[in-house]
Amino acid sequence: MSIVELKEINFIYGKKTPYEIKALDNINLKIEANCITGIIGHTGSGKSTLIQLLNGLIKADSGTVYLDGSDIWEKPKEISKIRFAVGMVMQYPEYQLFADTVREDIAFGPKNMGLDSEEIEKRVLQSAEFCGLDKDILDKSPFDLSGGQKRRVALAGVMAMNPKVLVLDEPAAGLDPKGRREILGGIKEFQRKSGTTVIIVSHSMEDMAMYCDRAIVMCHGKIVAHGTCCEVFSQHKLLLDVGLDVPEITGIILALREKGIDISDNIYTVDGAVEAIKSYYQSSKRERGV
Repeated sequence: MSIVELKEINFIYGKKTPYEIKALDNINLKIEANCITGIIGHTGSGKSTLIQLLNGLIKADSGTVYLDGSDIWEKPKEISKIRFAVGMVMQYPEYQLFADTVREDIAFGPKNMGLDSEEIEKRVLQSAEFCGLDKDILDKSPFDLSGGQKRRVALAGVMAMNPKVLVLDEPAAGLDPKGRREILGGIKEFQRKSGTTVIIVSHSMEDMAMYCDRAIVMCHGKIVAHGTCCEVFSQHKLLLDVGLDVPEITGIILALREKGIDISDNIYTVDGAVEAIKSYYQSSKRERGV
């Protein structure tokens, strides 16, 4: 079941000027509820423009964005309600921190929603826990924290609004491998426990393969592939044609197949590769009577 739908969406930057660029070209898309969807594409493919449409940060030149079946612009004066329902974490969100304490920063969104102090505190504690933040830092200045901790605080501030849809633009950008695993693993755990629909924009095919259930591939303002990660990453030629690559582990599997190792080419995670190689090895032993 879809929670977000885009119908015949077009968006142009610099309209009616010599610098006119069509960022989105007749986009039709349904985003499934209660799962993690990744959006992949090179810079200029339209990813960031698309996600800014989802909570009304920008408005399409034509077409309609639906949330739970309702046009988000049906009541323009109530667009703030859409922004609470579709929480967005932009790239490098730690630069958007501003409050004196971590607690105040996380509480900012819930306060603007008009919630009472008891509910606000409950949400602050819950979202901090989801993001792996210890209680003892809640009364510290966010500016005294490490880069990874700052990003968790920014993420917790959006999670505290309990959005129906959580949109993240390159949430692991600039982090080391350990930081990437912690942030993306925490997001996945949050999604599984809360049932929130999560949309992640990333350049990393490995991250998409490991943490997402579904994937969307964009190129020059169009959607060129959309489906489960299995369905999308199996389209090796298409991904290469649009200047992307398959996950590294898939490349290794394809190289093994070229060497005559008869295993599925539809593998895009390390765990999947381990199971496939084990199965091949055990099958080979049986054939040899070992």
